[in-house]
Amino acid sequence: ANKLTQFKAELAQLQHTKNTSFYWFAQKYIQLSEQELQKNQEKLKSLNEELKELQSKEENLREEERELSISIEKDETGSKIKDLEKEIKQLEKSRDLRKSKLEDYNKIAQIVKLFTNPSQETFEKNREKAKERKISTEKEIETENENLRKFKNEQENLTLQIEEITKTILTLQKNKNNISGRPAEIREEILAHLDATKDEIPFIGELLKVREEENEWEFATERILHNLALQMVIPEKYYSKVNQYVNKTNLKGRITYQRYKGDEFITSNIYQEIPKNALLHKLAFKPKSIYAEWLENIITKQFNYACVKDLKEFDLYDEKAITKEALIKFGKGRHEKDDRPNITSKENYVLGWDNKDKISALKNELQNLQEQQIDNKKNIANCQQQIKNLAEIKDKCHDIFSKYEKFDDIDWQSYAQQIQEKTEQKTTLEKTNDRVKELQNQLKKVKDALKNIAEIDIKNKNREIFGFEGKNDTISKEIKENQNLIKGFGNFQDTDIEKFEKQNPEILGVDYANLKITQIKFDDSISKKIVSLENTKRKNEDEVRLKINAFKQPSEEITTKFVDWRADVQRFPDSTNLEFISEYQGFLQKLTDDNLPKFEKKFNEYLQETITHKVGNFRMFFKNWTNAIAENIQLLNDSLKEIDFRNKDFKTYIQMIQSNRVNDDVKEFRDLLENAIANIHEIETTVDGRKNHFEQHIEPLIKKLEKEDWRKKVMEVRNWFNYKAEEFYKETNAKYKTYENMGQLSGGEKAQLTYTILGSAIAYQFGLTKGESQTNAFRFIAIDEAFKAQDEDKAKYLITLCKQLHLQLLVVTPSDNIHIVENDISYVHFVERKEEKYSWLYDMPIEQFRAEKDNYLYQ
Repeated sequence: ANKLTQFKAELAQLQHTKNTSFYWFAQKYIQLSEQELQKNQEKLKSLNEELKELQSKEENLREEERELSISIEKDETGSKIKDLEKEIKQLEKSRDLRKSKLEDYNKIAQIVKLFTNPSQETFEKNREKAKERKISTEKEIETENENLRKFKNEQENLTLQIEEITKTILTLQKNKNNISGRPAEIREEILAHLDATKDEIPFIGELLKVREEENEWEFATERILHNLALQMVIPEKYYSKVNQYVNKTNLKGRITYQRYKGDEFITSNIYQEIPKNALLHKLAFKPKSIYAEWLENIITKQFNYACVKDLKEFDLYDEKAITKEALIKFGKGRHEKDDRPNITSKENYVLGWDNKDKISALKNELQNLQEQQIDNKKNIANCQQQIKNLAEIKDKCHDIFSKYEKFDDIDWQSYAQQIQEKTEQKTTLEKTNDRVKELQNQLKKVKDALKNIAEIDIKNKNREIFGFEGKNDTISKEIKENQNLIKGFGNFQDTDIEKFEKQNPEILGVDYANLKITQIKFDDSISKKIVSLENTKRKNEDEVRLKINAFKQPSEEITTKFVDWRADVQRFPDSTNLEFISEYQGFLQKLTDDNLPKFEKKFNEYLQETITHKVGNFRMFFKNWTNAIAENIQLLNDSLKEIDFRNKDFKTYIQMIQSNRVNDDVKEFRDLLENAIANIHEIETTVDGRKNHFEQHIEPLIKKLEKEDWRKKVMEVRNWFNYKAEEFYKETNAKYKTYENMGQLSGGEKAQLTYTILGSAIAYQFGLTKGESQTNAFRFIAIDEAFKAQDEDKAKYLITLCKQLHLQLLVVTPSDNIHIVENDISYVHFVERKEEKYSWLYDMPIEQFRAEKDNYLYQ
């Protein structure tokens, strides 16, 4: 409110200054304009007098001109001279026009190598030659355009080759091998997907090279092993993942790879089994590579080519022989030799784990291509310039016979001859009549003087007078407008002008020339200050209105706490009338002086803090229980993964899967529990934060938990989840089958699934799958009627499972099923019932039982 009063006073002062400035500048306009008007009127009077003198001179000269013209015309010789002068002027125009055309003609003729300054006969010959030259030039342009097209095609090919070689060099420098292009890019993408290294997944070409002492066989070896070298080696641990990635991905290229299992190579000394001229002896394999021996085996089996010295030796082999020149005999009569440049070029070699030689060869090739590119660019530039020159010649040839159709267009000499004849006639007449000649000289001087006065002096003087008259009209209009403006100010004459001038000294030195600019700047400055202050005042008023509204219409929380609030503030003005803001200021002062009670202290602070901590512990109990279930299932799955659930045709294993169960009561309980956890920052920085949190979040949870049925239902964490079993292939870890419930399974299948999961639980609990024999551990289980309602396969699975888990097993089964376990047990306790009263127990090793079982089973 204090600021608002201050803003109003400042605005009133600014507005007063602005109004005073209008009055001050209006007075200044009248004062300075009257002085300027008087000065202009004096200047205008002087100019009008000067104009009258010039007009008088003009009239005298015109009179003199008329008198001299009449005197010349009365003389017959003078009349003839005047006619000759007119003819000469016309002939001079025609001559000059043709002279200009001849200059242009000669320039064109020089360009197209035709005769310049031609006679009429030569002119016609030039026209015919120009037509012929135009036709021949068009043919030359066509030829040059064809050459240009060839050069540009060559440029495109060179650019593509340079880009490809540059890209290849960069790839080779990055990979340190000889393999580049899309196969190398695909390998990089696979490595990134698997997070594997190049040593783990190499190209075969990175694992072998031609021995230095056998360098003469490098070309032939590259021809034989090129495709093999571009194949990747995929170790067993990445094999399935690579298959999945390659199968689902558009590789935008071709890649070949071989599966490496680690045990598929010959361990015997293969060098003793192959001839000395075999291709294998020309090769060196990368030291310390785990794939070296495996790769030697592949070369031995699949590429057992004989490297022969000449064609006589070549003819001795029925199949698989090669010369140094890469003539290859494959077998079954098939021969091949490929000498295409992209095959024979050394930069296309792919063997070797060191690519320095290949990079060097590629750099030489790149330099050669760049030199060709420079020459090609020069050829293109020359060709383009030649086409441009020929086009200019063609256009000039066309101009020769289109612009200059007849000889008269450039024949200025005939007109010059006529001018000479007419001039001689005029000179002869002038010599015979000296009086006319003198009159003509006088007439010329009078005309020159008349032209200067009429076209220069009088015209300039009129323009100057017109300008001053316009200025005076404008000044008079401004004086009248400012006089009317002062009349409109009424009693403003009483304003302290002297005070205004002291406050604004910058405007005192103004003159007529800068009066308007000074007023505009001053008014603009005051207006900006007013607008800025009004905006500030408006924001302040809006803030005051918001505070008044908040004070008169408080929240429900305040009116509940202070029931007399609305009645006490009803008498105060509303926010639409800010003139009585002082009433609020007075009330504030009264409240301050009366020292009204402060807000209540925190509600039951100790109780609330204690409950907050207890709720946190309560939530952590359920979180730990949930985590324990997930951990137990994970440990159970670790055990299940070691158990072969299915071993016929392929192997599988079982995994337990846990998922959230849809239950509205559980969801409500978990939401209430999460909301009951306090945001410490929020409750500490908010008025009644702890109290509000207790009432809004903790109290609803406590009331819900008072219901015993609801409490028992939601606090059993094991019921928060659904459980199912899933069967996976051991080879690929891909899912084979899902078991949601037992309803669709046979009795044997139910038993098998149950045995597997129970067995895994036992193994997890007692640590029976850690790979130790544990002969001293007590791990005894007994299975009563183990094979009831089961087929023999499921029954045998149970026995196999117990073996895998190293369990000590007691099987209780009728004698007709004993053959199922007979081969897997070591001791038999045979029970015989007699007379439905007594039972006899026979203990014996399995060997004794087998020897005597007929006595027990069939008696």
